[in-house]
Amino acid sequence: MVLAVIKLGLIFALPGQKNQEEMQPVEQKNPMLETRLALAAPGDNNEVDVAEVEEKDIPREVQRLREREAELDRRERNLRDLEKELDEKLEELRALQAEVDEMLKQADVVRDEKIAHLVNVYSNMEPPQAAAVLETLNEDIAVKVLAGMRGREAGDILTNVNPQKAARLSEMLTDLQLPFIER
Repeated sequence: MVLAVIKLGLIFALPGQKNQEEMQPVEQKNPMLETRLALAAPGDNNEVDVAEVEEKDIPREVQRLREREAELDRRERNLRDLEKELDEKLEELRALQAEVDEMLKQADVVRDEKIAHLVNVYSNMEPPQAAAVLETLNEDIAVKVLAGMRGREAGDILTNVNPQKAARLSEMLTDLQLPFIER
């Protein structure tokens, strides 16, 4: 009977060992690591254990990725700082542009007031006197003054101006793009 038990134990033990080996999980291999190993120089006879390479490469790869991430974070912070600085400069420029625009509007108002005053002055002068002074003025200002006058007043003055200058002023009046100054 002891012999029968030993036989049964051997019968079950041998196939059981095979089944246990089959049931053990097969080691998973990293395809990238195997590719690296396959690309190794053909003359290398050093057999490299995949598990050793993984253990060595993973910390280096993780470290490299961490360094890369830190570098990207630093660059991203720098870009955010530069973007913030650019936004601040843009706001400053917009504020300056608004100031300049306001100053130009004020300058236009002052200029229009001065031209309106000149229109009033020349309108109250005798035509020969106004023509004599108008001939000495800058042509752009003279045209604006004439444009601000009533047609009859401007005509009376132009009849007393040198004909060539009167012709130039008349041409400039037709090209004038500014609206007439209201009195």
